[in-house]
Amino acid sequence: MSRKLATDPTALRSAVNDQLAGAAGAWAGGATSVDGFLRRVVADLDRMPTLSVHHAEFRHYGSGYASYADVFITKRDGSMRRSENGWTKVEGLPLALCRLAPLAALFKPDVHSSGPGGAGSRGIPELSLVTDTALPGWEEEFRQIRQVLDRHDIALLDSRVLGLPLEAELRVETVLGSPPYSVFDAWFRWRD
Repeated sequence: MSRKLATDPTALRSAVNDQLAGAAGAWAGGATSVDGFLRRVVADLDRMPTLSVHHAEFRHYGSGYASYADVFITKRDGSMRRSENGWTKVEGLPLALCRLAPLAALFKPDVHSSGPGGAGSRGIPELSLVTDTALPGWEEEFRQIRQVLDRHDIALLDSRVLGLPLEAELRVETVLGSPPYSVFDAWFRWRD
């Protein structure tokens, strides 16, 4: 059902207007219910056998509005962490959990850096980075993430679906993309 929702014209119109497009489960209970549900999903992701959640951003990056919760997942064994000169670099898989409907997007591996005084850097989700299949070295982890999302009835969308064009009259207020807009822009966007 969630995959159909991703391209449903009525749902997409709701999404570009920052309205919840899902009508079942947590989405029937409003934004607070969705936030609580997504936090439980993140806690479940953090219990995966070979993965842990390195970071989860629910505060809209401290300003503006994000239509998704930004989750960064790394290998539990610490093999993807490097420290030098007071900086820590962690390689992992970015995952965007949509706030507007039970949808998610998984991205190619990225590196988060953090250093003295809270300095740091991390990437922002974009359509060109969506991964459709398990990448070499991440096969088991990809399977585990998919299992957790399936357990919570969250559809993991691929670049084919996310790359579909939106109806021409739909406008998306986002700093992550520009016209012509795609399904990705409707569900996964941020504005400052």
